[in-house]
Amino acid sequence: MKFKNLLGLGIAIMCLAACKKESPIIEPPAIEKTDPLELLKDSISYIIDGKQMVQKKSKSRSNSLRNAVANVKLDSLVKQKEYTSGDKDSVMFGVGFLFEDEDRNGIEISLLKKYNKNQAQPQTNQTIFFVPKNKLDLFSVGERKFAMDFNRNNSQNGVVFELFGDNYGLQTNGYSSLAYHALLKPELQSQSKFEVTNLQKLKSGKYLLEAKFNASVYRGDGTNIKKIESGYLRLIINPENIYF
Repeated sequence: MKFKNLLGLGIAIMCLAACKKESPIIEPPAIEKTDPLELLKDSISYIIDGKQMVQKKSKSRSNSLRNAVANVKLDSLVKQKEYTSGDKDSVMFGVGFLFEDEDRNGIEISLLKKYNKNQAQPQTNQTIFFVPKNKLDLFSVGERKFAMDFNRNNSQNGVVFELFGDNYGLQTNGYSSLAYHALLKPELQSQSKFEVTNLQKLKSGKYLLEAKFNASVYRGDGTNIKKIESGYLRLIINPENIYF
């Protein structure tokens, strides 16, 4: 009787072992954690008039793309009308990012660079608009100068600030007229700095851009100067989107 019990137990153990071989335990698939960097939002912070400003990307407006004639010069002035010409083989390209707070105080930061037209490609949408073939070139790590002649001569690569709300009318570039306003002196930005400190590719294919800055802002004639200090900029750049 004992022998039969032992035999039965042995058979049961062998069957169980065979089942384990035939039916291996399937581990649940590992859940990939979301990269916290993917959750970051575009934002900016800086100090002006002793007040800390923290602003988020505008919800009412997308990034603004800019094309402009490069290396503009004044050819003639007839009855107070300016006639100008520029470099037909080049284009000034830029992207503007607008930030604002609940009180509609805001700042738009534009990154600008001249491109030879063989370095850019036209985007056909009613009009021909040139976008650089290497979209990330505009956002590369390093320092930028302030393009003080933007909307005027358009000869300088760099960055432009324009403020809205309480500080409406203050900017880092000058007025557009070549005949009636002198070119701003570079000394206005001699103590200023804008530096892209990080351009990091994320798993989604987008890029995290970080920059630090300080600058002088003023009227287009260089008067009513105010200082922007301790600036920090964070952007999520999508090179697959025409509006970045």
